[in-house]
Amino acid sequence: MTRIMFWLICIFVGATFSFSVQAQETNLTKDFGIGLQGATPEFGGVSFRYTGFAPVYLQTVGRFILTDENSDHMLGAGISYAIFEHQSRWNLSRLYFTLEGAWRYERGMDIIALDPKISTQGEKTREYTTTTLGGGIAFGGELVFSLGGIPLGLNVEVGQGFGREETDSESKGLAGVYVGMGIHAYF
Repeated sequence: MTRIMFWLICIFVGATFSFSVQAQETNLTKDFGIGLQGATPEFGGVSFRYTGFAPVYLQTVGRFILTDENSDHMLGAGISYAIFEHQSRWNLSRLYFTLEGAWRYERGMDIIALDPKISTQGEKTREYTTTTLGGGIAFGGELVFSLGGIPLGLNVEVGQGFGREETDSESKGLAGVYVGMGIHAYF
């Protein structure tokens, strides 16, 4: 048992030193990033970033979900301006303002509970569709570091959003604070 522990510790230490050596050699300022990005309450998906126009950054986010009865599609875009960037030997950090907008279409089935005194069946379903169009401005930060020689960026944003939601029967305005988070691998 102690021999297995010894070899596991050796492998762990070797991998750690290998990753740290690769981190010193990694260029953290890559032009393209792919990852996941989301914002409360309902926007998010696969994200593509382009950083070649630094300090201006472009980003798109999208998802396409289709099941038997439900569908949920979202497409968003944003443009960011970095107000502060700092690159050290181990990481790259930036603070930025961003303008973002998104469109979402959702279709599904609702279950409506019926009064058991009136109907012998306890519930009924109905189809619904919801379209949401939103936008906002946010302040965020990103930390890019090397993980196994791959630049990996973690970001957090807080902003003010507004929009409009239309359902089958009504249309209403939306406004509120939103929080977004993401993770991207740069290449």
